[in-house]
Amino acid sequence: MKFLYSLLGIASVASPALAALATTTRYYDGQEGACGCGTSSGAYSWQLGISSGVYTAAGSQSLYDTGGSSWCGAGCGTCYQLTNQGYSACSTCGTGAGSGQTITVMVTNLCPNNGNAQWCPKVGGLNQYGYSAHFDIMSTGLVGGVWDNPVVSYTKVACPTTAANDYKQCVCY
Repeated sequence: MKFLYSLLGIASVASPALAALATTTRYYDGQEGACGCGTSSGAYSWQLGISSGVYTAAGSQSLYDTGGSSWCGAGCGTCYQLTNQGYSACSTCGTGAGSGQTITVMVTNLCPNNGNAQWCPKVGGLNQYGYSAHFDIMSTGLVGGVWDNPVVSYTKVACPTTAANDYKQCVCY
């Protein structure tokens, strides 16, 4: 019986790790974004790639603002380390190439559930593929040259100095 309780304890400890998985896609719309990064004529040039391995992203509502804000959410300017798991959320979603590669993203936009429910879940919900978080990475091509919408593990991290300095230009800073 003691062994069974030990196994149950391990299972409950392991469960939160599953919450640290997210889906990814990539986009480029050239717009200012919901964190006020850019001008009326479009995004700042740094938003397309802050430095090597550092990108910006639209985060799902749980990453952007759990209170439901759609402008200057509490998650604006927050950075996450994403590690590619080597697979995508579905067979037609992308290749998931780049297993083990790591990048950093800064949230500078919102990926709202309305119109994007397939990928971007409501707070406390899951997207179509069963994940509670999503990063829509701003890029005009494959992220890192190979990433094609992989599932990632993610961890909140301190923003690299260049990213933190760039974010100071945003309205929501």
